[in-house]
Amino acid sequence: MRQEDFARFLECLSPDPQEAGLRYIRLHKKYIGFFSMKGVSDPESAADETIERAAVKINAGTQVTDVEAFCTGIARNVARERWRREQREGSTFTLFVENLANNSDEEIERIQLILKPCFAQLSDEEQELLRRYCQVLHGRARAEHRRQMADEMKTTVLALRMRVTRLRSTLTDCVRKRSGEV
Repeated sequence: MRQEDFARFLECLSPDPQEAGLRYIRLHKKYIGFFSMKGVSDPESAADETIERAAVKINAGTQVTDVEAFCTGIARNVARERWRREQREGSTFTLFVENLANNSDEEIERIQLILKPCFAQLSDEEQELLRRYCQVLHGRARAEHRRQMADEMKTTVLALRMRVTRLRSTLTDCVRKRSGEV
């Protein structure tokens, strides 16, 4: 989030900088609790994303009479988006594991012929990133693992997720291309 966006957001919370800071902390804690209750695996980053979206919209000129109500609406959307994404990722992974368990030696050989060369085209750093990112598969442990990765890389969880999404897209394109060749 840009500093100007955050400063404008704080001004909307209260003209007094100290009170704005306290209201911000209370608001952030409230949304961490909200996302925890909704079962979001990384409630802290969801709270950050909510406030960041609100700050950007407010700084872009959106007229807001009640900042907390505005943020709550955004939080509901973030919770829905995260739930859908987690469901999609979980069902895709489950389907992959089920298919892998039912695969014949021929199918496993096909994976070796198609996926492995695509993975090898990635740099060593990118390969390691994907391995580490996918290392922990479920729940809060996964969220914490990815938050630690982001901290180690001195980036945000959202930026890390975007980087992994681009790498997955690169792999998908390669697999599609190679599948047509095989």
